[in-house]
Amino acid sequence: MVFAPDEAYLTLARWTDERGPTSDYGGQEVYYRSIQQHSTDRLTMLDYLWRWDTDWFWCSRAFGAQHPVLRRIWPRRMRRSDVYMKLVALDRRWGIGDRLDRRAGRPQGERVVQDVEVPVERLPEFPARFDREIGMRPVWLCPLRLRREDSARPWPSYPLAAGQTYVNVGFWGNVAVGPDAPTSPRNRAIEAKVHDTGGHKSLYSEAFYDRDTFDALYDGANLTSVKKGYDPDDRLTGLYDKVVWNA
Repeated sequence: MVFAPDEAYLTLARWTDERGPTSDYGGQEVYYRSIQQHSTDRLTMLDYLWRWDTDWFWCSRAFGAQHPVLRRIWPRRMRRSDVYMKLVALDRRWGIGDRLDRRAGRPQGERVVQDVEVPVERLPEFPARFDREIGMRPVWLCPLRLRREDSARPWPSYPLAAGQTYVNVGFWGNVAVGPDAPTSPRNRAIEAKVHDTGGHKSLYSEAFYDRDTFDALYDGANLTSVKKGYDPDDRLTGLYDKVVWNA
């Protein structure tokens, strides 16, 4: 986890049968903030697996969900990522965040919520440009690679090359942009940089690729074949329309 160019933390986990107190990040404490405060921590297996969920993508703070007073009265059963997604949908529908920004005299914000994969050799290029153009902190880094080292079972529509180590770069929040915010300039700049470094991004995030580029990056021929096999009557929306046009 990178909080600043000169402040980064590597988290390593191990199983233990030792008894002792455990932390609870489904309550008043925020997990990502704890990393700066504790050199070691102990969680139950359940809490470890779901330690991020209460503050899903950590941008729930945009709704005040990390304010101690609101957090105390907010029902625990509603401190979940699916609830956050409903809040985001309401915000987009009614423009709540934009109204609050205008009332407070702040520039209009652009929602930047993305996970991208960058080949480890090209990773230094990405944060440097990200700092200059986006300036969002913290940023989460997680290395990954295909489980099999050969090309016998590739992921045809999610381009991870066999034998290649990638680093997932995650960043989630709002960036003050101003009047250009509706055109998504920050998200477009990120997309271009990811493409330049030979990476790709998870398709839950906003995408702006033209159809030919999308098909080249995510094996459009395979997507067409799968859809034809499982949706021969074309009743469902195609992946490109879903992720680019939000259809």
